[in-house]
Amino acid sequence: MSTALVHRPTENMALKFVQYNVQTPPAETLADLLIEAREAGDRYGARILDCMLDRALGLATGEAP
Repeated sequence: MSTALVHRPTENMALKFVQYNVQTPPAETLADLLIEAREAGDRYGARILDCMLDRALGLATGEAP
């Protein structure tokens, strides 16, 4: 069996109709939550909040370095 990517037209069509209108909280709120997550030792939560804060501040370009 090949490991090549299998194109699935029905999944592709379904994904076209998915809307990603997720409202991110303000940067101040994200910064507060990030501090709380780091103090609690929640590394996974801190990483997610750090990425969200970067996006909220416009620091994430979406391109690999």
